[in-house]
Amino acid sequence: MANILQVSSPSINNNRNIIDTQGVKNENNSQIHNPVDPTRVVRADGQTGGRTGTATGEGTYSIIDYESNYGAFVQKLEDALGLPGLLKQIFSQDLATWLLSGQEEVGELAQEILAALRADSPEELLQLLKEQQAAQAKFAGPLFDNLRSLLAGNAPDGLKESVLAFLKGYNDFSAGEHQLKQMQTLTDDISRLMFSSFREDFRQLTELMNWNAGNGDTAANAEVINQRLIPYLSGYISRTHDYGPIRNAAMLFIFHAVRYENGGMDRLMQYFDRMAGSREFQQLYKGDAQEDLQNTIQSLAHQSHGKGFADLFSQLLLRGANGQAGLENIQQFYDVFNGMLVNESVYLPLMHILMPFRYQDKEVMSEMWVDPDAKKDSQDEARKIKMLLKFDVQSLGRFDLLMTLQNRQVDMQLYVPEGLTGQKENIQASVAAIMKKNNLSLGKVLVRRKEMDITVKEAFPELRQKERGINVRI
Repeated sequence: MANILQVSSPSINNNRNIIDTQGVKNENNSQIHNPVDPTRVVRADGQTGGRTGTATGEGTYSIIDYESNYGAFVQKLEDALGLPGLLKQIFSQDLATWLLSGQEEVGELAQEILAALRADSPEELLQLLKEQQAAQAKFAGPLFDNLRSLLAGNAPDGLKESVLAFLKGYNDFSAGEHQLKQMQTLTDDISRLMFSSFREDFRQLTELMNWNAGNGDTAANAEVINQRLIPYLSGYISRTHDYGPIRNAAMLFIFHAVRYENGGMDRLMQYFDRMAGSREFQQLYKGDAQEDLQNTIQSLAHQSHGKGFADLFSQLLLRGANGQAGLENIQQFYDVFNGMLVNESVYLPLMHILMPFRYQDKEVMSEMWVDPDAKKDSQDEARKIKMLLKFDVQSLGRFDLLMTLQNRQVDMQLYVPEGLTGQKENIQASVAAIMKKNNLSLGKVLVRRKEMDITVKEAFPELRQKERGINVRI
């Protein structure tokens, strides 16, 4: 399998490829390839020492194979940590610098984002967090909760296939506006790459497109793409024999066009009718699937037409990555990009949500990792939700919260800055009051001083067990 993740070579902290020339004569050095001793059981290469992330999956870290795509992805999860700190740097330390150094446009955009993140009451804060969660978690809400439970149950294979087909169709439907913007950017690039004698004809064809069409409104644009744009590009490449960047751009345009056409409203309803029309679905689905679908589509339309945190933040990241916030800050914007793009990986079994906000004159930069169907001790137990919350509170410091929810009972471990270690009893009492107010019971609770960051692999050790088949990188 190709290296589709484009994972870079091991970091300098990984000593797998570092040879210790000072210890060549050390017989116990695990880096030395000793001959095989037939009198005892040894490893295939004669080494006795363990190494992390070998090609055969040996070592102290379970069965993770760091030469596989999945193993490399799990390793990238560790690199994605630290987003709250990066957000804090962008919105606090760099904001004043931008405003004073002639980069007013980026600074004003950052100020606009901070204004959108402000909440003056608990009710406003709750609504703000719900909006951020809805904007970042595409498959959230009653519809997808029920479909997730259905897939995890004993539904017939035919029903599961129809559910997966619907989910794929919804994924393309919800990304329609994004696909359209990508195609518009590609047509601009293709126009610049074309010979000047073809450029005007192609530009006139692109003007037939409705680049402002909403999600699901794909019929007219799909006809222009299939009947005019793609044939023109194919003819251009055949006549000019231009097999360089313009052909690559054309192939990428076709890739987005296929997904865009599959995201039409009519096709989505066909997938839904096929899924919901089966007797097994009607027996297993809890609630009104038609109503849940309409609510989901309406919520998506509201997010598309609003200018909330996600839209403003994406504009800020794009400008920062392009150097408009200063060349010295490009890397930190790329780091935030990489931390957010991990959400798009097909390997990610968790929900990952950024949740920055400003409340009671304090800026809080946080991120949340959630496993909505965590591993249970037995099949008879109720659904279990596991969450890792990392947040950085202005003037207080960094916190880590590891929490599980099952049968409306919450167990948690809270790691607080050193300055709050003397207030453990007050913190436990406040947490218990919050749980009671929300009709939840508090089980085990542990408050300790934060000494180091909890990693995603430590919070969700079952991630190491996801790799079961052959999955290698070339």
